[in-house]
Amino acid sequence: MERFRTWHEILMERLSDPEDVIGYLEVSLEEYLDDGDKAFFLKGIKNVIEAQGGILSVSEQADIDPGFLSDAVNNGSMLPFHIFSSIFTAFGGEPLINLPPTKTVSNAVSRAKLRTSRKMASEHVITERQLQNMKYWTGLREHLDRRDSWLQRPAANASHYQDLQIGIRGFSLRARQTIKHKEISASLVIRGANATGHFYALRVPEEAIEKDFGDKLEWWAKTKSEKRVAFRNPDADPTDEKDWHNQHEWLVDMLEKLYAVFRPRLEKLMIEV
Repeated sequence: MERFRTWHEILMERLSDPEDVIGYLEVSLEEYLDDGDKAFFLKGIKNVIEAQGGILSVSEQADIDPGFLSDAVNNGSMLPFHIFSSIFTAFGGEPLINLPPTKTVSNAVSRAKLRTSRKMASEHVITERQLQNMKYWTGLREHLDRRDSWLQRPAANASHYQDLQIGIRGFSLRARQTIKHKEISASLVIRGANATGHFYALRVPEEAIEKDFGDKLEWWAKTKSEKRVAFRNPDADPTDEKDWHNQHEWLVDMLEKLYAVFRPRLEKLMIEV
């Protein structure tokens, strides 16, 4: 019987190439800058060390004391900047001057450069976080098939959220899973030139909408690019694969309920515009 390789085995093969190591580290750092999840960041460093022959091998390439490197990656604390920088440059990356791996990065030019590198790097490797996202959304798509739901099937992308089209321009449904805060959510997303107007037009009958939905909703209007009406489940751990069935069931239930509550209101809103 043919044995299929695991994602970890594929990742280890890719990270044996120094060029892919640079891309992987850039993506891992940028993800940490975005969400501050040091556990996933350190997991990325450990993957590089494993793929590149272990602590002794990487220490020799980066000119780092092996005992110090071992302590740094195993004690759960963030890597000192000079260690991360040494590993990064050892595999051919450009020096990350004034770019410590923290959420408060003052060097805007370096960060913009890192984001450009991330876009290029993401074509070659995926991080543990991105892999988890892909598996989670694949599971949701399979759950939708089992339920024979009319909701759009999401692609297995590497983002932490999935937008599902509902056939009305400027509006979509969103399924979201957040590892750091251990929660999942379902939302109605509003975009476009008149997103603010549509959002507040919908919020006028907020009490009636929430009565139809059966619970309080979060009305989120802080971002310029989009507005959201969301319902969260703060007690769901997206890393717990044994609980994915329950999480996917909850997401499908809530997305379908949001659609049922908002669809007639959206149709009326678009006629009135």
